[in-house]
Amino acid sequence: MDDRVETDVAIIGGGVSGLAAAWQLHRHGVRVLLIEARSRLGGRILTARSGNAAFDLGPSWVWPGQPHVASLLEHFSIAVFEQPCDGHLLHQEADGRIRRDPYLSPMEHSLRIEGGTGALVDALAAQIPVEHILLEMPVRSLAALEDRIVIEASSVEGSETTIDARHVALALPPRLAAQLRYEPVLPSTTTELLAATPTWMANHAKVLAVYAKPFWREQGLSGDVLSRRGPLAEIHDASPEIGGPYALFGFVGLDASARASVGLEALERAAITQLEELFGPEAREPQELWVQDWSDEPFTATTADRAHLAQHGAYGLNVVVPPFWQDRLHFIGTETAFDNGGLIEGALSQATKFARK
Repeated sequence: MDDRVETDVAIIGGGVSGLAAAWQLHRHGVRVLLIEARSRLGGRILTARSGNAAFDLGPSWVWPGQPHVASLLEHFSIAVFEQPCDGHLLHQEADGRIRRDPYLSPMEHSLRIEGGTGALVDALAAQIPVEHILLEMPVRSLAALEDRIVIEASSVEGSETTIDARHVALALPPRLAAQLRYEPVLPSTTTELLAATPTWMANHAKVLAVYAKPFWREQGLSGDVLSRRGPLAEIHDASPEIGGPYALFGFVGLDASARASVGLEALERAAITQLEELFGPEAREPQELWVQDWSDEPFTATTADRAHLAQHGAYGLNVVVPPFWQDRLHFIGTETAFDNGGLIEGALSQATKFARK
């Protein structure tokens, strides 16, 4: 890669928002460059594989009534299936008592993507020429000149790259966007707004255990658990629609600081112990066990994101920029969406609005 690159539009962030925007611009003939700090695309979408099955370590579900998701899935002929919900839900009390609930199904009507949410990432990435993608290229600063925006980035090896663009879209969590250097500087009210917007999922950790058979279903259980004991506060069936291997995944109920104090090995042991308490001895030895702690991802989370986020944030941002940046700097990360902010649908909505603009 040359030390200096020119493009019409630079998109910083290769998650689903950045990918969808880059794909739409490229297919309409706009010269676009997608810049991603990680060595992979997808951002908070991360799909692991075991055998022929795909398991999501980031977002797992989409929902009916999300038009941007539905349109994209239809365009790429990607199938969905309903989250498995047949069987009883388990309630685990703080003292360890377990009771069955034959009526509550918290994830009923939610949808899973065949091949995991990573299938969306793969489909979008396949439409963007590799020469229009820069990986392992964290951006440090943006400077608005009269006829262009100059982006300074450094590779993980330390080499410097300068990108000249007419427009820049920040497909980043707002808190990460707040940490970039801007010249002219953004108003303090703007950077404070960006820094105050929680990054959805950034405080979460997921544990996923893979098994040869779905023994919970044989017990008349859906795999859904609501626990006051933990360490997994909420558990669901993560198996593919047809065939195996099968899996259970859980959201860790401890916040980022508590997880760091406990340590990874102790957390894994405690999670397996809990699964055995809930589902019996067959849960004791999973074929594979993954722990994905998003608070440890520097290109997702900031130190502010280590605080506990009890519920979905009230997202949607009107980002005010000085006249010199007006109509040249755009914020399109999912947290900026007023509808479905933080979700895949919100990311696709912002990407489409930007591409059309």
